[in-house]
Order: sequence, then C-alpha cells, then structure tokens
Amino acid sequence: MSQVIVFLALAFSIVIAIFAVQNTTPVAVQFLGFRADAVAVSVLVLISAALGAAAMLLLGIAREVSLRWRHRAVAQQLKAAQARIAELQAAQGTVALPAVSSAGSLSEKTVMGPPEPAATSPTTGDGQPDAKR
Repeated sequence: MSQVIVFLALAFSIVIAIFAVQNTTPVAVQFLGFRADAVAVSVLVLISAALGAAAMLLLGIAREVSLRWRHRAVAQQLKAAQARIAELQAAQGTVALPAVSSAGSLSEKTVMGPPEPAATSPTTGDGQPDAKR
C-alpha cells in the first residue's frame, strides 16, 4: 500500500512540474496584505504545492504522535491489568495456563497446586498385585 502512495505522490509531483514549466507568464498576486506585481505562475504553483506538502507532513506527524501516546497509555493499562490478574491469581492459589485443545485452539486450564498422586494398588515389588497369604 505504501508503494502505491509513493507512486501517486511521484506522479502528482511530475504533473505539477510539467504544469509549472508550461506556465511561466508573470501575474500580480495579492494575499492578506502581501502584494507582488510580477510573479511567474510556475513559482506560485510550486510554492503552493510545497506549502500543501508541508501542511500534510505536519498533520501526519501530529497523527503519529497522537497514536504513539495512545499506544503508550494502552500498554500501561495492559501492564496494570496483568499485574492485577497475577495478584488475584496468587491470592486465590490458582494459575491459569494456556492449553491447546484437540481442535488446535487455545483455552485456559486452571491448575490448583501440585497434581494429586494416582491411586495405586499394593504390589509385591515385581508389579504384580500382592496376594493374600
């Protein structure tokens, strides 16, 4: 997507340059008290394009700074929420571990303390059940 934007900006710049080169007629300009009697149209077009590019650059920078501030605030909220979750889990004595189901999706599995030993039957040491004597 960014390559398309760069291509369009380059194409627009070329069109502006061609327009400016073909329109060199001097004109009188008056703007907010500023007055110039003989300024080439090409110069006006190039100055206008440069001011427009600078305005868009400033707006882009302001947007980027705003997004970074928002990202930093959300990251701090996430960190605080994760710390609170850890506190609550420690107080409850449980730990949530991600487990993968047979379908491949993640689900939470709660583990409470160490696993309980499996029930065993008395054996004679050779793995065979102890017969009553």
